[in-house]
Amino acid sequence: MDGYPQAAKGLGKMFLAEILMMVGVLTILLGIGVIFSLVGQVVYLMGLYQARQDNPLYGSAFSLTIVGLVVRFLTGLLGWSLLGSLLDLLASILSFGVLYLICSATGMLLASLGQGGLARLGHTVWTVNLACTLVGMALSLLVIFPVINLLMIPGVVLIALAELVGGVLFLIFLYKASKALA
Repeated sequence: MDGYPQAAKGLGKMFLAEILMMVGVLTILLGIGVIFSLVGQVVYLMGLYQARQDNPLYGSAFSLTIVGLVVRFLTGLLGWSLLGSLLDLLASILSFGVLYLICSATGMLLASLGQGGLARLGHTVWTVNLACTLVGMALSLLVIFPVINLLMIPGVVLIALAELVGGVLFLIFLYKASKALA
């Protein structure tokens, strides 16, 4: 097989979308950040939809992303309530599920083309993100305890740094995989 052109194009769109969403976060105070984020989300969905032609796991990731968007919307409506917190936890799990499906699908396609090293990078990406998700959930439970919750501060800083590393690794993975699958 020559490659997986639809997955390659879809991953390229997802790479661009991640950049747009990062710009959106960085420019949120300027008012244009929301536009960048929304455009990024649409491009991300387009990428997943296109990539699903080469592997059905991308279609599953697409569906989970839609569910995640609905859950995030409901979380925003409910604010800081017990149900809002539970939905926020569910949204985090869904986000990890999407990332896992993307990395797994891409890893399978890469492995079929003899790109085992790059496929292992995808495994590293989802492993780092799994660790961040689990530790983040554990830290969020510390909020319940008045004094112990102070221990949460260094943990949150470490998780933020680990998530930054995981995000950069995901960007590198998307970019390299989009080129390797073309």
